[in-house]
Amino acid sequence: MRALPLAALALAGALLTHCRHGAVTEGAPAASPPVEPLELSAPRGLQDRRLEQLRVSANGTLLFTRWALPDAVFDYRVVHLPEGAEVWSWRGSLRNDLWLLALSPDGTAGFVFLPLGPEAPFVIFRVSGAPIPMTEVEFTGGAWASGGGWFGGSSGAYNADGTLRGGPVPDWQKVRDELFMAGTRPGTLRYVHAGNAMEWDGRSPPGVAGPWRCASQLEQHRLSSKEPARFSPDGRYIAWALSASGALTVCDGESGQELEVAPSASPAAWTDDRHLWWLDDGALTGMNVLTRERMPRIPLPDGGRAVTLAASTQPPALFAGTSTGRLFRIPLPPSE
Repeated sequence: MRALPLAALALAGALLTHCRHGAVTEGAPAASPPVEPLELSAPRGLQDRRLEQLRVSANGTLLFTRWALPDAVFDYRVVHLPEGAEVWSWRGSLRNDLWLLALSPDGTAGFVFLPLGPEAPFVIFRVSGAPIPMTEVEFTGGAWASGGGWFGGSSGAYNADGTLRGGPVPDWQKVRDELFMAGTRPGTLRYVHAGNAMEWDGRSPPGVAGPWRCASQLEQHRLSSKEPARFSPDGRYIAWALSASGALTVCDGESGQELEVAPSASPAAWTDDRHLWWLDDGALTGMNVLTRERMPRIPLPDGGRAVTLAASTQPPALFAGTSTGRLFRIPLPPSE
C-alpha cells in the first residue's frame, strides 16, 4: 500500500449555528478548518463502497476502516497512516455483530475479536511484528491503557505481547467491558462500576478515583457495539443514544445531568475533554458540552456526505468517511 498523500482543501467559513440547548457566543462566523482528503490505496472491490465505521488511535496514526460490500460482506482493515502500511485486515461475513476492536492510544498496536466460531481467538495486531493470536485465554474485551503497554477488561489484563498481566477485577461479572477507557495517569485504565470511576494498573487491585453519577441513567440506555458509547478523554462525560428516542445525549459524570445534543443517534467523537462532534445531515458539527457553545458546522468538499466519524486527541483532528468510500481528515486547533 503506498503512502498517503494529503492535499489540503481550504473551505470557506461556515455559519455559526444557534444551539437550541444553550447560549452561543455571538460574533463573526469562524472559518472552517481545512479538510484534507486521505487517499488510501483501496484494495480491489472497495472503490466507491460505503464506509460503515471509522476508528482512530488517540495520536491519530492508526486508522481502522470497515467497508460494506455486497451480500452482507464487510472488509475490516487497520492502516498505519504515517507509512500507509496495512497492519491487519479481514474480509467476510460474521455470525453476528458482536465483534470487538480497540486501538492502543499510542498507535502501535490493537486487539480484535471476530465471532467466526467457538474457537475464534482474540488477535493482537502490531505496527512492528506479526499478529499474536490469544488462544486459551478468558479475555472478554476492554480497552488499552494509557501509553499502550497493556490492555484489560473485567476478565483480566494482558501485556502488549499477549502475556498475562493480572486477573479479573473485583465483582468482574457485573463490570461492563465497554465501560473501560484509557486512564488519566500513565499506564492505567479507568472504568465505571457501581457509581464510581475506578483506576487500575492491571496488577494491583483497582482504586476508587471518584464518584460517577451517570450510573442510574446508564442502566436505562442502550450501548451499541456498532456505535458504542464514547467517553471524553478525562472520563467525566459519556455520549450515548437514548434507548427510547434515539437522541444523542451527553451525561456529566460529576453532576449526573443529561444534555440532548442531537435529536437522533449519530456517530460521535471527542477531540478533547469538552468538545464532542457528531454528524448532521452529512456535515460535521460539535459542541463544547461545558459551555454548550456550538462549533462551526464543517461541510465536506464537493457535496460529500459523511456517514461515519472518528477523532484523535493528540493532535486533535476529525476523520470522516462517506457512503462513496471517500476519507477526510480535518485537523483542529488545540482548545484553550
